[in-house]
Amino acid sequence: MSHRSAHSNTVIALFERILAAKRKRLLLGPKPMFEAYRAASASHLSDVEKRIGCPLPDALRSWLLRAGYGDINEELSFREEWFSVIDRGQLTGHVVFAQDILGNSYSFSPRTGEVHYVCGSAPEYAFMTKDFRAFLEELERRSFKLVEWAVGLPMSTYEWVV
Repeated sequence: MSHRSAHSNTVIALFERILAAKRKRLLLGPKPMFEAYRAASASHLSDVEKRIGCPLPDALRSWLLRAGYGDINEELSFREEWFSVIDRGQLTGHVVFAQDILGNSYSFSPRTGEVHYVCGSAPEYAFMTKDFRAFLEELERRSFKLVEWAVGLPMSTYEWVV
């Protein structure tokens, strides 16, 4: 098996674990960790890439093709409308790909793939992971408690006015 196919199998296994994960609810029984909102097709994602001016990272594209738009643990929201390019400050050129329930944004660098947290209520941001795959792996490791993870990150001041 090649390194690339082993890598691909690991990513697919990660996606399948997340999509099969359940969360407990009082008295009502388990509920899926991921709740789908709308499917995403390859042609649709190509349109998103044209609009933002760069390709989506492979793992993010694969995730959206497999899972579609939706929410993880009622905390992290993937929607087409979140995709936008940051036009100022330290993360200029990064692309927002998701939001959380508090209105914070999550972006990736088209150049490096790094994922950053951008606070929606204060001029702050933080590095999260080296890429989208690592982002999902860490989210899973933390039992899908995104907001708890994000607020515990070491923050840097974001200079929105440059």
